[in-house]
Amino acid sequence: MILERHFQINHMPHPLTVRQTLQQWLVPKKWQHELRIDRSILVNGRYLPYNNLVQNGDQIDLTLNTNINMQHYLPASDVNFKVVFENSDLLIVNKPAGIKTHPNRPDENGTLYNQLVTYLDTPPLMLHRLDMLTSGLIMIGKDPLVIPILERQLAQKTMQRNYVAVTSFERDMPLKGVIDAPIGPDLADKRKRKVTATGLAARTHYEVLQHNDKFALVKLTLETGRTHQIRVHLASQNMAIVGDPLYSNITADQMYLYAYQITYCLPFDWEFKTVEDQIPESFYKMTK
Repeated sequence: MILERHFQINHMPHPLTVRQTLQQWLVPKKWQHELRIDRSILVNGRYLPYNNLVQNGDQIDLTLNTNINMQHYLPASDVNFKVVFENSDLLIVNKPAGIKTHPNRPDENGTLYNQLVTYLDTPPLMLHRLDMLTSGLIMIGKDPLVIPILERQLAQKTMQRNYVAVTSFERDMPLKGVIDAPIGPDLADKRKRKVTATGLAARTHYEVLQHNDKFALVKLTLETGRTHQIRVHLASQNMAIVGDPLYSNITADQMYLYAYQITYCLPFDWEFKTVEDQIPESFYKMTK
């Protein structure tokens, strides 16, 4: 597959070498090597050795010949997600609670991914997932050229995803802090995870935005990305999410966990963009 990109450098803090520029853009090392060997990165129309400086206003032309692993699944019969942001690189949608992000089998067609197949002209390139019961923002790549860059932003936590949850109000917990506790499998229930000394490191930043005597509205930011991390960490502090069927005894019409905001660095740039959707009014009403 031939991938091309033609653009002008903007927002560069100071002149950098070609190599430093590609590194700061988080272009994979393999692609950096291919661009150099094939002389397929042009600066103002000509190839420059990687130790040459580039600066704001320079025109960049990239051409890559690479293999991309495209997934192919069935289209859904209808689309019921909300598009929050879309451009030629990516799509950010609001996933409803109760549907899976991705199918497990080729014959499955009831997931968000299947709806994206129906919506997009090209195969969706999933960048991350949400639990089936969690609603909120998911980013999907459209241009294969930006996928490894955005994946590295996720891995390096350059990309930040913020959530809100309605939880039990725990008077003994500070209103703001970090839950730093390793998470591993719960051997008593294979569906669940738990805080355990033998688990993987996990850190969740939290802040209580408002509360009443019973419930709290909590903002959450992940520093790591373990399975069920927010749900497990909150439950471990007697702040289980309302409606969580695995970790809470408070039943509700839904699980009150919502991914409302994504901040990321624009590919091939230094500028950050924040995309968010309105927090559901029901989250506020429960905690007034």
